[in-house]
Amino acid sequence: MAEMAEFSFGELLVLLDIEGVGAMSPLPTPTEAAALTGVPLRGTSPCVDIHGPVRFRTGLAHLYDPPHTELVVSPAHVLLAISRFADEDIWKNMFEWVDSYLGDTLAPTPRSAGRQGYREYAGQGVIASLAFTRPDARHGSRDLVIELGLRRDEPALATLHRLLGLASDVPIAPPDDGNWRGLATSWPLHLECSRHGGTARFRFSAPHHDGQVSTANLCEEWCWRWLELCAGSGIGQHSRSQVSWDLGSLGHASIVRGDGAHRRDVHELHVPAAWLAS
Repeated sequence: MAEMAEFSFGELLVLLDIEGVGAMSPLPTPTEAAALTGVPLRGTSPCVDIHGPVRFRTGLAHLYDPPHTELVVSPAHVLLAISRFADEDIWKNMFEWVDSYLGDTLAPTPRSAGRQGYREYAGQGVIASLAFTRPDARHGSRDLVIELGLRRDEPALATLHRLLGLASDVPIAPPDDGNWRGLATSWPLHLECSRHGGTARFRFSAPHHDGQVSTANLCEEWCWRWLELCAGSGIGQHSRSQVSWDLGSLGHASIVRGDGAHRRDVHELHVPAAWLAS
């Protein structure tokens, strides 16, 4: 069997004719991806992400009206959404490039079978979720979407460390008494953890300022985007209310969102306590 080509998000962006692709890791960091968008990093270092549009090569701009793009790169996931296509052929070409590249570098997972508008691939330490709307009688070209989500193929505990700014060697083992205990994090926020029965709870908070994204809100956003990729929710599931996910063999997870009262953002992440031992 022929060996699969090496996966690289940067190589895929070059294939899509994205402007300004430089050297980056197979799954880039926010700093590596910042040059693609032309917008500053969000957050307070080191708790930062990148969230903005990417540009197609200027040499192609006269050939067609380029689609709308949105790139999000956090410490635990990458999301590229392409929408509002000028015509169906542009969607078909871009979808074929993305799907073919994932098929050449990764392998389909069982979740790819029998699902409309969704495919999943894995390999080389990466899990890729591809959600899409195909052209049909109900969807014009402006309604078509290609959404690629990437996350690391690693134990959930390792991803929790990335999301919450915990050093990889910091143990998380709260006793089963429901009491909150502080955790040392490199992010500029207050982080606590507790356990009640089979559920581990993380509560993180930070002050918010008008016109800015607080570090607590950034962490909350990263958590729900990552959990939606784990759940395979696909397009259109980005709820901003209290939400929970059935993650199959991983169990159930949920986020309880605070209302930002008293100019402080407070959120909770609830996950299976079994994750802490993985």
